[in-house]
Amino acid sequence: MKYYTILKIIPICITLLFYGSINAQEIKNDSVVTPFRKGKWLTGLSGTINSSTIELRSTDETTTTNEYGINLTTGKFIKDRFLVGGTIAANRSNNSGIVERTTENLFVGPLVSYYISKVERGSLFFQVSPGYVRYIDNTRIEQTTGFVEELSEGSGFGTLLGVGYSYSFFDLVTFDIGLKTNLLWINIDQESIPVNTATSEDIFVNSISFSFGFNILVDTF
Repeated sequence: MKYYTILKIIPICITLLFYGSINAQEIKNDSVVTPFRKGKWLTGLSGTINSSTIELRSTDETTTTNEYGINLTTGKFIKDRFLVGGTIAANRSNNSGIVERTTENLFVGPLVSYYISKVERGSLFFQVSPGYVRYIDNTRIEQTTGFVEELSEGSGFGTLLGVGYSYSFFDLVTFDIGLKTNLLWINIDQESIPVNTATSEDIFVNSISFSFGFNILVDTF
């Protein structure tokens, strides 16, 4: 009789342990509530903008600087909070005054981002992107005898580094704010007008900007 009772209890215990193990696994999986989950796709657009004016009181000379930037990013989370994809970034800077200067660069490269937190609403993130950069610069200087104009164009290697915070809405849209640093190593060909001289040189460009933008999170691209 005792053995019969034990034989009845053993299957019940095994069943309870089985379901307990399943429930524990589900709780473990449910504890990862991050919106940046494995398998999701992220596509977003961010931008930077800056405007400043400098006025010399002694000569009433004014210099205005406007800077714009736009960044398109897309990628897939190969692991929770670990994004791999690509980015295209375009930047333009315009100075007006005695010295008129327009600078443009286009960057294309792969992107890796890591989101630190597992919480549902958002996370601090870091990102890095090495790639190819195309650079154009046009500088015009007014002088009493006329003007001097320098045209520079070239390409090279660049690295974009970023840190920021991404806030999630409804597990579908995120709003990002952060700081980005552009490090560019470029070989340019420079032509001066009206003296008509041509030179080549290597330049290094380092810029820091505040960025903001929106991303869309989808299960399939």
